[in-house]
Amino acid sequence: MNRHTMLALAIGGLVIAGTPFAANAQSGDALAHAERACSVNGVHPYSNAYNACVDRVADDFDRGAPQIAYSHAEVMGGANHTCMTYGLDPASLGYRQCLDNEMTRRGAVTDVVYVSSDVPHVAVSYDPYGYGYDRDGNLLDPSGYVIRPVPLRQ
Repeated sequence: MNRHTMLALAIGGLVIAGTPFAANAQSGDALAHAERACSVNGVHPYSNAYNACVDRVADDFDRGAPQIAYSHAEVMGGANHTCMTYGLDPASLGYRQCLDNEMTRRGAVTDVVYVSSDVPHVAVSYDPYGYGYDRDGNLLDPSGYVIRPVPLRQ
């Protein structure tokens, strides 16, 4: 490699390293609704499950999908109850793994309803859970077809 290539790689690496990671900002209203939904479903504050529940449910409220948000809260409540009955310490990694396993096993959203059968869309962003969204904010399946459109806001 010559000097110019090495310099370009070094500068590119510094630029990438200096770029802040995308923050998962949620509105105050979504957080308030998420905290209530999680608490009502038996996931109480000051636990590992509560933080995970509030993050996931607040994302759903911000996207305008309260029915999916409440479904996620119910599933997290059931997973939390199951892991507590196993006698796991709520601050342990085993408890956290149990929650992940139960959430995967139960699956909060089981029905996939395709909105239209038009051509696949291109995902321009992905959330922390791996779901893709097109430029209009519509939820996409792995093939690029719209599963849930963004509700119209007035």
